[in-house]
Amino acid sequence: MKKIRNIIDLENEKLKLRLKQLELEKKLDHSWKELRNELSSKSRVVEEPPDPGFKFNTGNALLNGALGFGAFFLSHRFGAIAGKTIGNAAEQILGRVGQKINSMVSKSKPAKNENLTP
Repeated sequence: MKKIRNIIDLENEKLKLRLKQLELEKKLDHSWKELRNELSSKSRVVEEPPDPGFKFNTGNALLNGALGFGAFFLSHRFGAIAGKTIGNAAEQILGRVGQKINSMVSKSKPAKNENLTP
C-alpha cells in the first residue's frame, strides 16, 4: 500500500474504500436474495402439531380424550416432582462441595494476623 502524502490522496483512498464497501454490500445482498428465493422455491416443510405421547383407542372419543388428558397431566406432574427432587439434591451436593472447598482453602492459607508482628 502506498503512503498517503496529502489530503487529496486521503480523500481518494476514502472514495476507493467506500466504493469497494458498496460493491461488497451489493454482492452480499444479492447472495441473500438468491438464498431466500432458493429456499422459498423448494418444497415447503409443513409443520404438524406435536404428536401426543399417549394414544388410546377405546372406541369412545370422550373417553379417549379424558384418558389422554389424564396421562398428560400425570406425566407433567411426575416430571415436575422429579425436577424438584433432582434440583434439591443437586443444591445439597453443591453446598457440601462448596463447604469442602472453603475448608480446604482456609486450611491451606495462613491467617493474615499470624504473619504480623507487633
